[in-house]
Amino acid sequence: MGGALWMGYLVLCFIPTKRKPLLMDGTSWAVAGLGMLVLGTSIPVFGAVRFLLSTQTMTEALRTGLLELHIGRMFLVVYFSALLLLIVFTWQKRRSILLALLTIPLWIGIAGTSHAAAKYGALGWTLQFSHFLCVTAWIGVVFWVAIGARSTVHWSAFLSWFSPFARIAFTGVILSGLLLMQLAIPLERYPNLWGVPYGQALLLKHLLLLPLLFYAFCNGTLVRRRLRFDSTYDPRPLLRMESIILVLLFMASASLSRLEQPTLGQLPTGDPVGNGWVLMMGIATLPLLLLGYRRHAVGILLSLFSVSLIYLGLLATG
Repeated sequence: MGGALWMGYLVLCFIPTKRKPLLMDGTSWAVAGLGMLVLGTSIPVFGAVRFLLSTQTMTEALRTGLLELHIGRMFLVVYFSALLLLIVFTWQKRRSILLALLTIPLWIGIAGTSHAAAKYGALGWTLQFSHFLCVTAWIGVVFWVAIGARSTVHWSAFLSWFSPFARIAFTGVILSGLLLMQLAIPLERYPNLWGVPYGQALLLKHLLLLPLLFYAFCNGTLVRRRLRFDSTYDPRPLLRMESIILVLLFMASASLSRLEQPTLGQLPTGDPVGNGWVLMMGIATLPLLLLGYRRHAVGILLSLFSVSLIYLGLLATG
């Protein structure tokens, strides 16, 4: 979430005023995003230091945790990158390019804390960096505009660049995500993952992409068409519904970071049997998401209902 807040702010800094809605002053939110990134990467370091305290003094544990452990070194990269960003953010007026350059080591450090970087070296690191960059750039702009737009002025101009931008970012998310999965578990073994907690959280994350794609289609194609005929239409509530789905996606992603990624030998050998009736009911309710175009709260509830049924239908055994 912190990465999205920061990256969304940064992307919008490069967009001319006439090509984006009037936005609130989000300086404090951008700084909060940096703080969330530092805090998030510090948690595993504190855990490691606490473990080391059983055999070392506080000074030795801190030195080992920060300088000798990979997770500690990556935390230092994140911490000092965020600190430099705050200094530039405070003192420099024409700062967009410099902020973008300093964000690169910040993202490198965050990618370095991932399972992929730890297990698969430079390739996993690069894929995780690409995945995180695409996710935060796309989702960050959605968050900022959904929450911070003060009016709908220039909305069509905003969609003219953001729609292709979002498609490119989403394509990058899917490609990097598939390659990351392939590194850990062959794609043909994906159903076997559902038998372990990591795979169940991953499945939920993937299923949440279904309502997300629906809302992305509405906020891109349908809203643009409607604005051509009705300049008074307010698309902000619909974009906020998309941001709710994105928050749920972040929660699912956060749960993945707390779970140990299984190896091939730890996977169940048989595919889950599943419950065909529940699965069919979930798929059958997906067209009802169209109701969410006009009745936004109903759309969110139907999204959760459909995803839950499909999820249970795929996981249920018997």
